[in-house]
Amino acid sequence: MKVKKTLMDMIIKWHQAGYSLDEIAPLMPQVPKEEIKAIIQHTRE
Repeated sequence: MKVKKTLMDMIIKWHQAGYSLDEIAPLMPQVPKEEIKAIIQHTRE
């Protein structure tokens, strides 16, 4: 699945603000949880 840049930016901002994966996933039902996890891990690198 290709995640839109806007959604990726929102996920990254929420993660930087302290939201966990389990808090972000329900806010983005259109994005699979594994994809959110991959985005978060990629930003940590």
